[in-house]
Amino acid sequence: MQKQLQSYFKIIKKNLPCYNKAMKTMLDDLKVSVNTFIQENGVTSFTQIEQHFGTAEDIAKEFAVGVDNAYVKSYKFKKRVTAIVLSILALILVIVASLALYIVVENEIHTPVAHDNKITYEYSEEYKK
Repeated sequence: MQKQLQSYFKIIKKNLPCYNKAMKTMLDDLKVSVNTFIQENGVTSFTQIEQHFGTAEDIAKEFAVGVDNAYVKSYKFKKRVTAIVLSILALILVIVASLALYIVVENEIHTPVAHDNKITYEYSEEYKK
């Protein structure tokens, strides 16, 4: 039943139009209420919880009633802008890393190899005279 409760609260959170401090407080209060209900009534099945409190979707709708529509739009806009900015930064990071790797590989290919070979000249006997 614990996994079902986690899923229940996850669905509620997912269906909220926005997730701010007030929504977090309401969700925390609901968790306390559900746990109190389970302990006081000896609840053994998840259906008893849904019958008493309602479905996750219904609870999310009730939470959303008090939220200003302009706030929800602002929240969604900020969330979208944040996602776009993070995507652009990730793309830039991938490009820079690829460029750095390319430069390193190209330098390895075209860098002359230094050897510590000494050049010695040998003359034949006829040139020594």
